[in-house]
Amino acid sequence: MAIGDTGYVAPECVQHGMDGTKGDIYAFGVILLELLTGKRPFDSLRPREEQSLVKWASSQLHDNESLEQMVDPSIKLTLSSRALSRFADIVSLCVQPEEFRPPMSEIVESLTSLMLKAGTGKSYATDNKEGDPFDRSFRSTYTRFLGSPAMSH
Repeated sequence: MAIGDTGYVAPECVQHGMDGTKGDIYAFGVILLELLTGKRPFDSLRPREEQSLVKWASSQLHDNESLEQMVDPSIKLTLSSRALSRFADIVSLCVQPEEFRPPMSEIVESLTSLMLKAGTGKSYATDNKEGDPFDRSFRSTYTRFLGSPAMSH
């Protein structure tokens, strides 16, 4: 398998052999897309048009019906449609062509805003009022990653 087939490497890095901040933003977007869908970034066992997660998902990120279908079932009920749509917008920013990718500071600001709105129940409230929806979704999943000390309760 070639390095570009892993799914994390930005297309411009594969073509020109150069890596940089914009490539890191792309890779971060792929990770966010993995969280959203529960799928690996490249899977040769999927049909050809679905092997690259970014290529498959990019055209569907702004269509609410398609977005609802692609979301990992384990997080689907923990966030409102509006919060999922905003998350998909952030993913889309990260994986768009290099010249249009925003700086990482803007991505972080957008994610922070999304988490704050979801956590306080302001504009992205879910029907289920059992606390922070991110506690019930991303932070409550069993992963090998440990949370930041700043995020401990």
